[in-house]
Amino acid sequence: MGAVCDVLGPYAWRSLTPVKVSRLALAALDGQPVARQDERIGVLVGFLDGCRWRSLTVGALSRRLVSALDAWRRESQWLEIELRLLLDAERY
Repeated sequence: MGAVCDVLGPYAWRSLTPVKVSRLALAALDGQPVARQDERIGVLVGFLDGCRWRSLTVGALSRRLVSALDAWRRESQWLEIELRLLLDAERY
């Protein structure tokens, strides 16, 4: 989360688009630029579109972005597990 704060802090981040904020946050977390087609951008943009993120502090925004990404990862992992279970059940 600190890395996201450090990256967004120097910018007038409230004037950035949700896509740009998402790409900067992901680049901070990954330690390198992210591809335009990275599916996580859509996840974070969806989160930003659903809240009043420009009214948050940079720290609060960073925490929420990281939390949204963690929630998406957990959900994706569960979906993958459920899919494997369904495929295994079909085999037997």
